[in-house]
Amino acid sequence: MKHAHETPEEALERNLHRIRTEGLDAATEAALAVLRDPKAPAQAKSATINAVYRASGLFGRSEDDSEPEPYEMTPEQLDRAVKRLEAQLRSEKSDEGAVFD
Repeated sequence: MKHAHETPEEALERNLHRIRTEGLDAATEAALAVLRDPKAPAQAKSATINAVYRASGLFGRSEDDSEPEPYEMTPEQLDRAVKRLEAQLRSEKSDEGAVFD
């Protein structure tokens, strides 16, 4: 649905809004229909459950979690994470000596 004199950015924003509203509603209804359908294959139900759990954050990850869990990390990622945490700990220890008004 093209609107006259609409910029590509405006079209993108309009469609992203539709996906986030109408699309989310439609996806939710479709997922529930699959889960309620006694004839739906087990694989379809499993994939749907997985998607619903991920979308709702039930796998322990929020939308802002960008770092993988330690068991998913490569040795290099683990090394960077340890160094970052050590630096954070050193920073917090040095802040303990600061005097606040």
